[in-house]
Amino acid sequence: MKMAQRKLNPIDSAVVVILLLSATGFGLAKAGHAGVDKVVEGVNKVAIDVCITGVKTKDLDIFKVGDPCSITIRNQPVTPAMKILAVSHTPKQVTFLSPDGKKVLAFPDPANPIANDFLVTVGDEAEKTADGFVIRGNKIKIGNQIDLEGFKYRIQGVVADIKPIQ
Repeated sequence: MKMAQRKLNPIDSAVVVILLLSATGFGLAKAGHAGVDKVVEGVNKVAIDVCITGVKTKDLDIFKVGDPCSITIRNQPVTPAMKILAVSHTPKQVTFLSPDGKKVLAFPDPANPIANDFLVTVGDEAEKTADGFVIRGNKIKIGNQIDLEGFKYRIQGVVADIKPIQ
């Protein structure tokens, strides 16, 4: 009697490959070579300074301290909304050399009188890891572009600072 030779069908092959990849991933995570094993050192309240330049608006009170402000980091909405802790505003400036050429002078931009620069500070709780702060699964660092969204605005800014607060 001849023995029938068994062939592996595509579904069985896929299951074997998935099992091997899962075992490899589990082994790498146990060895400390995966991003899932980041140790949380603690939870801190943080203040995030967001620099927004060239906002064209006549409403200079668009950001109000205490109001909720939704943020989006890397196209991922962060919910619930954060609170605005502080706001500072300056008109958009242009620079010129002084007539003697020794100083630089700054003046409000005459070509764009409704352009403004804002520094908005939002606050929330964040997990502190050895690599930095993580807000609801999103790493946040200086230089990250984030969107601020409120009732009257959706504006893109850049993280200028992130610091723990008491």
